[in-house]
Parts: sequence; C-alpha cells; structure tokens
Amino acid sequence: MFSVQKRLFCRLSCNKSNIHLSSYQLCSLFSFSTAKEHSSNHRSNFTLVDPLESCELSSKEAAKTAKCHTRDTKSSSSSLSIEFFKQSGWSDAQVMKLMHREPVLLRAKVETVLKPRMRSLQDMGFSDTEIVQLVSSCPSLLCFRDIQPRINFWRSLLGSNERLIRASRKGMCLLTASLSQKIEPNMSILKECGISKQCIAELVVRVPRFFCRTNKCINESIKHVEELGVSRDNKMFPRLLVLVTTTSRSKFDATFATLISFGWSHPDCVVAFRRYPSIWGFSQKNLSDKMTFLTKEAGCELTYIVRRPVLLTYSLKRLRPRHEVLNFLEQNRLLDEGHDLLTVMNLTEEKFRKRFLSLPREEKFIGLYDSYVAAVQGKHDVVAEN
Repeated sequence: MFSVQKRLFCRLSCNKSNIHLSSYQLCSLFSFSTAKEHSSNHRSNFTLVDPLESCELSSKEAAKTAKCHTRDTKSSSSSLSIEFFKQSGWSDAQVMKLMHREPVLLRAKVETVLKPRMRSLQDMGFSDTEIVQLVSSCPSLLCFRDIQPRINFWRSLLGSNERLIRASRKGMCLLTASLSQKIEPNMSILKECGISKQCIAELVVRVPRFFCRTNKCINESIKHVEELGVSRDNKMFPRLLVLVTTTSRSKFDATFATLISFGWSHPDCVVAFRRYPSIWGFSQKNLSDKMTFLTKEAGCELTYIVRRPVLLTYSLKRLRPRHEVLNFLEQNRLLDEGHDLLTVMNLTEEKFRKRFLSLPREEKFIGLYDSYVAAVQGKHDVVAEN
C-alpha cells in the first residue's frame, strides 16, 4: 500500500500545472497485488471508475478525483456519460465540475436518462449555453424525471430563462425541492400575508433558499416579525420576513444584545430593525467595532447614533477615512463650517472627493488625496497627519 501511495504522490506532484491522466495511467497507480488478492473469494478494494477520460486535470484535482471516484462502478458507463456531455458541447473543465458535484451522473445511462432529460430542456427553449449554465448550477436536476413541471413552474413565475438560471445559481434547492409539499404551500402562505406575485418573484431571485424552508419555519417567522411590531401591510414586511427566516434565532438575538450593550434600549433596536434590517446581517464584532469607532473616535453621542442607525450600515472603510479627512481639514482650518457626519457619509465617493479632497492647495497637503485612497483600500488606518 505504501508503494502505491508513493507512486501516486510522485505522479501527481510533478511541476507541471496540469497533468493528463489516461485510464491506463490511473489504473496503473493502483495496480498492486497481495496473496489475498489471488484468492478466488477476495474482492479488491480498488475498482477504479474511469474519471474524466481525456480531461485536463490539475494535480490537486486529479488526486481528488482519484480518491472520490475509486468505487465499484463500471468504467465503461462513466466513460459514456462523460463522452455524452463533451459531445453536447461541454468543456473539460465544465464536465469535471459537474461530475465532482454530482458523481451519480457518472453512472447514469446515456440513452434512457441523460439524453431524454437534456432533450427536454432543449424542447423547453433553452439554448445550449443556457443548458450548461442551468445544469451546472443544479447538477442534481438531471436526476429527476419531472424536469418539465419544475422548470415550467418557476419560469412562469420569473418570466425568463435568464432569471431562472440566476435564481438557481444562488440556491440549487429551488429546482430540487418538492413543489407540492414545500414550494406551493409556502407561496400560499406569502399570498395570505398580502405579498404580491411580483414581490414573490423578486424574492425568489434574491433569496431562493427562503422558499425551500419548511412551512412551519415560515409561519413561525411570520409570528416573530409581527411580535416585533411589523404588520403584514408594512412595505418592509417581506424583507423582514426573509431576514428572520434565513437568520438563526441565536444570531438575531445576539445583534439585539450587542446594541443593548452599548446603551441602546430594546425599543430603539426594534425601530432600527424595521428601518434598516441589513444591520442584522453583520457580525457582533463588526457592529461592536462600528459602535466603538462612532462613540470613541468620532465622538458621536449615543442619541445621535440611535436616531441615525443608517450609520451602522456603512463599512469602517468608509466611516474612518472620511472622518479622518474631516478631522484633518478642521485642524488645519480648511473648512469654513461644521459638517454633519451622516451627511458626509451619505455623499457618493465622487462627490466626497470633489468637495473635500480638492480643498488643500498648499504643498504640505499634497499627500492628502493619496492617503485617503490608501485608507479606503485598507492599506492605512490614518489618512493624514499634521
């Protein structure tokens, strides 16, 4: 066994970026014999699948393929399925990725499984390029017999192949979840909440995994959102519902706890949640760092932040450099009047640079612009020094 591992290591650790492994070469890596193997009732532990014959694999990928596909499977069937995809216009890299994500396709019968299901996609109006994109985003789609009903359901809702492919890339569960047991009941629940078909379609494209949750989970999330004082007719209700459903309760509560530790009241947190739910997508450390910066470095009063929770939606790469620029200009008396921090943060990058970084004219201020750019790119914390 040691000699086999040694031979495999030597073959795969060559200096070339890509290596070509034929069936013969791969099989030779595992060709060894022991006294037990010659016994009639012994079954070898290594019956190698023909992994991506004639495909170019990196040494790392080849090692992984050899490990993943060393199974008791007929190599001829895998060769046929691989050849079928290549003849259908798939590149070696695309075939490699497909088989790695859904190895069962290696054993799929071409004539009775792969061809009919690929043909059904063509009959539904998908181009060859779109088929590659769709199947690559959800390889297990080809494992289902009812491809057409699934595709037709989502395409009728989303309106185009492009939107369907975009949604499936974000969540392959969209095409694999049961329509009758999960998807359609969830759709009915949302419609009962007054959420329009157009809004549902937008949510599918943005957060497809939301629709793959259990009906019980969706109902509990609706109750949770309503407990936070958000009614179903509130325009933010769909967005808040998605957030609560796709965020663990522990993380959700941890965000409240983080803000409260800085002096926020629970009602303050609820108001911020209703207005800027994206805050609940940040980590505890991220929020703590922002609150520490705003209160300690920028000198903001807690009441100022509580009334302007949008400040917490900006990154420190925006907050800190802009504050440093303002601080620098004020210390050097280059600002005629005071500037509200939130107003400055709301400016686009172009407007901010034009308004504040074109002020210095003296030679000692020449480096201000470059220092700001470096700070935005995360290279420096301090924009400029006196």
